[in-house]
Amino acid sequence: MTGAIAGRDGPAARAARPTVAGHRLLPHTADCIVEAWGPDRASCLAEALTCLVRSFAEVPDAAAARVLPLAASPGGSEDALVSLMEDVIYAVDVFDVVPVRFHLAETEDGGIAGDMEVVPSDHAAIVGPVPKGVSYHGLSVGPAEGGWRCRVLVDV
Repeated sequence: MTGAIAGRDGPAARAARPTVAGHRLLPHTADCIVEAWGPDRASCLAEALTCLVRSFAEVPDAAAARVLPLAASPGGSEDALVSLMEDVIYAVDVFDVVPVRFHLAETEDGGIAGDMEVVPSDHAAIVGPVPKGVSYHGLSVGPAEGGWRCRVLVDV
C-alpha cells in the first residue's frame, strides 16, 4: 500500500497538479519578506501585492470605492514586481487608500496590466507600518515547479 501512495504523490504526480495561488509574510529584522506563488506570472504577482497589503492592514471584504490602474512595462519579472509594489505603496501614501483586490494579466507585449480595487484607509484596520520601499536585494521572480514563485524584501 505504501508504494501506491508514494507513486501517487511522486514528482510526476506533483508536476501534473495545478499550482494554487498563495502567499506568506516572513519577518526580517526591521523589514519583511513577501513570498508568493501562483500558476502563472500574473497570479503570482497579484498574490505578492495582496501579501504586501496584508503586511500593514486587515483588509475588509468590502465593495471598492475606487479602482486604480496598475501596469508594468515589458522587461524582467523582477522589475515588474518592484514597479507594481511601488505603485501600491504610492497609492496608499498619496491617495490614502488601502487595496482590497488586485486583477492582473499579461499584455501582448510581455508587460503586466490590471487594476486594484481600493477603499479609503479608514475602512481598513491598519495593523503595522506602511511599507516605504522595495529592495532588489535577494529579489527573485520566476518559473518554479508547477507555476511561478517570487520573494522580495520590503522596507517598512
